[in-house]
Amino acid sequence: MLRLDRRLLHNVDWPLLGAAFAIVVLSVICLSSLGLGRGGSGLALRQLLWVGVGIGALLVVVTFDYRSFVRAAPALYLVGLGLLITVFVLGRMVSGARRWIHLGPLTFQPSELFKLIFILTLAWALTWRREAQPTSRGTLGVPFVLVVRQPDLGTALVLLPVLAAVLVGVGVRLRILGGLAGAGIALMPIAWFFLKPYQRDRLLVYLDPFRDPLGTAYNVIQAKIAIGSGQLLGKGISGATQSRLAFLPERHTDFIFAVFAEMWGFIGCLVLIVAYGVLVLRGFEIAVVTREARGRIIALGVTALFAAQTLINLGMVTGLLPVVGIPLPLMSYGGSSMVVSFMALGLLLSVRMRQFQ
Repeated sequence: MLRLDRRLLHNVDWPLLGAAFAIVVLSVICLSSLGLGRGGSGLALRQLLWVGVGIGALLVVVTFDYRSFVRAAPALYLVGLGLLITVFVLGRMVSGARRWIHLGPLTFQPSELFKLIFILTLAWALTWRREAQPTSRGTLGVPFVLVVRQPDLGTALVLLPVLAAVLVGVGVRLRILGGLAGAGIALMPIAWFFLKPYQRDRLLVYLDPFRDPLGTAYNVIQAKIAIGSGQLLGKGISGATQSRLAFLPERHTDFIFAVFAEMWGFIGCLVLIVAYGVLVLRGFEIAVVTREARGRIIALGVTALFAAQTLINLGMVTGLLPVVGIPLPLMSYGGSSMVVSFMALGLLLSVRMRQFQ
């Protein structure tokens, strides 16, 4: 069995772990309050189970040097690509999307795991032999297309700010990134014709929130009502009618922030956002002080992943961004998201603990 050097344990980033576990505790409290409305706390217990699995995954990842994961990136890439293809063969259709593989009583979402594989592949492609780089970079577009085809536009879009953050961190000129961004914006009218009907409806509802108040816009309208009713100190567990009485759809997954805001108000939301702020700032600090290029890329990618998912989720719940189906990291209910989030924390800690080696 692999053991950690005691010197490595002295480099554990406790503020990072503290912020992450604070978010998890708030998640379990929020889910348990939802369970009370149905005579039980099954959601909270299942979330705790996934947290336990996630902690185990974190410990496994931390035990290994992050460089070993980078060296294994080509193999991991092929595995991830195979899983994404398997979704189209064995995946079940849920809410118009084929994103999950069912393994008996368990459900697994390969696109969640591929977020980490994407970051590791970037670290490998940008630091390997120069003659291998063009081929490696070209392969990154294949999974992006597969994820979009599921369709899982939210996960695909999250990879873009991760890629941008990594490229800025390795010294790519901002003029080049600006040109790529401009090209992407210019292609948006063409991309409209490749969107699914429900994705187009979400964009139209974003532009006109009351276009379909009982249909596509219902989630966002109810989320705004829930957030606003929380006011300064919240309505507590018993008074959170929007959440407890199930007026708010997807209240335990993508829209859990609205539930939390109704129960704990502006002050509670401020505590939650500060916890995310600490997590992201600690992640960027790890990236800044890490001397080794692969570690810096991993730290940048993982931190950008947390930041992007958090900002997109909060934006869509509050109506500032279109609804794209992104879970709130460490907060939303879901096994794949929770375990992968802990694995991402494990990579950050592995880089932090070995930054001077």
